[in-house]
Amino acid sequence: MIAVIISWIAISIVFLSFGDFLILLYNKLCRLNEQYGLTDTLLLGMCFMLIPLSLTSFWLPSNQYILFSFLILSVIYWICRQKRFEMMLKNMKAGIKKYSLWQLLAFIVPIIGFMVVILWQVGIFDSLYYHHQNIRWNEEYATIPGLGNIEYRFGFNSNYMLLAPIFGLRFLFGEAVYGVQVLILLYILCWIFKEIIQSGYEVKRVLLLVVFTGYIFAFAYSFAATSTDAIPNVVAFYLIARLLLYPAELKNKLLLCILLPISLVTFKLSIAPLCLISLYSLILLIRGKGWRSISFLLSTGSIIVALWMIRNVILTGYLVFPFYEIDIFNVEWKIPKEIAMQEREFIYTCGVNVFNSMIWFLKNWDFDISNLPNWLFYNAYISSFILAPLITVYCLIKKKFLNRITYFLFLVLVAILLFWVTGGPDPRFAGGILFALMYYVVFMLFSTREEKRYPVIGKTILIMFTAIMIYWPVNRTIRFSNIYNLNNSGISARPVYSAIYKPFSYKEMLKSWGAFVNEFYPYRFDENLTFYVSNSPEIPNGRFVCFDAPFPCIILQEDDPMKYQNIKDIEARGATFQEGFRPKRK
Repeated sequence: MIAVIISWIAISIVFLSFGDFLILLYNKLCRLNEQYGLTDTLLLGMCFMLIPLSLTSFWLPSNQYILFSFLILSVIYWICRQKRFEMMLKNMKAGIKKYSLWQLLAFIVPIIGFMVVILWQVGIFDSLYYHHQNIRWNEEYATIPGLGNIEYRFGFNSNYMLLAPIFGLRFLFGEAVYGVQVLILLYILCWIFKEIIQSGYEVKRVLLLVVFTGYIFAFAYSFAATSTDAIPNVVAFYLIARLLLYPAELKNKLLLCILLPISLVTFKLSIAPLCLISLYSLILLIRGKGWRSISFLLSTGSIIVALWMIRNVILTGYLVFPFYEIDIFNVEWKIPKEIAMQEREFIYTCGVNVFNSMIWFLKNWDFDISNLPNWLFYNAYISSFILAPLITVYCLIKKKFLNRITYFLFLVLVAILLFWVTGGPDPRFAGGILFALMYYVVFMLFSTREEKRYPVIGKTILIMFTAIMIYWPVNRTIRFSNIYNLNNSGISARPVYSAIYKPFSYKEMLKSWGAFVNEFYPYRFDENLTFYVSNSPEIPNGRFVCFDAPFPCIILQEDDPMKYQNIKDIEARGATFQEGFRPKRK
């Protein structure tokens, strides 16, 4: 828990500092006065920080030294802007005083609750198979040419894999803390609470909490492990919900509306149609001849994307992997085209299989309390697909008072979902968008000319959510303790009280359960380089995974039918890992 607190403090300091500096720079250069709250500042800071982080990753590992540098820069920035810092603290104190004790508990309880939830990491295959190792490569080395040849999944190059190592605190605790996505979710959750309370429990804002609660529990697993889906989806949900409530911000908060969607693409490519929001705001700027803003925003967004693409080329040889059609670089370390083709096909096929399984489940479901949540979520997804266009037509006819931007946001959601369906319709790839569509339906149904407030119902829902945030972490802790026998005092198991200072990794839970197989064998790649080969399954008799250690670790092709490239078909480009890898010349 101590590790989580330290990590969250470091993330907040860095993101808020970089965000505030970006807003200052934008307002000064463009002669504007756009104002942003804490949540928006944090998200903008995350976006802006990608520029120096990506630049340094070309020459340096993304580890504690980069973190220290960013923290030092943050401290220097606030020393230079002491009055601004004092004003922020004053505003925060004044804001806190507006809330009653029970309202403050509504903010505090989820923070503590999520802190406990992520103490017990879950065993997601992608996390154990390649996320942890990918993070270790970024933590130990600068960007490595042809790293995608060792494991093609490293070529996906989500910027989450750059953020995770610098805030992982492995150098302090021996294991990494994966808290970035949870902290972002908590900032968004606190914004929702603020909206509910300050609006006097306006119905659409109360229902926003209900829908967001559904999102949390549908994809809770992605917040208790590494995930390239969590940040882009939760932030996309936030942006859509915010613009539904405040459509004028599409014109008034251009920095957020243009830069945020562009940056999210570098986390998850499937979120790319969200950039229609950026395009809309840019068109408004062009009409208003805001050339300074256009220059600043396009330059900043282009730098973020360009640096990400340069990393793509270094890692895989492609501008965007696995889009082999965009093949404009003739580098020796390029992943073979057939590997990219197979992976594109696999992503789509896997998504279709998951979607078909969801439909089959709905058609063949018999009442079963353990599967009731899945039944509810799946029905909610399908119902939203059907209801959204019907309600849109109804509102166009009957609710002419609605802002036209609301309908534009519906088109954005449709574009993202079409991109999702054609690229691989697995709900985890677009969870935030699916729930944003649900909120769109709710928003349209409950929109009236005059806002309606229901304090009793609103307070009841807020209290219920707070109660859930008390029950969930306690129940989860008890359940994990029983499943994995965490009170086991075996020599190989970490004592359960160690969770007080750092999260209990999935590997440690397997050890407590007595199910961890410590079979990692040295593999001599050449006379200079040695990998570890894993024969350690994620669960008893399951698929082999690498975990985060030993490092560097690989799975052999004969042990993984989905590994398209044999390690024997790859060679080193030099005498060190840093020099990279390339396919052997045939």
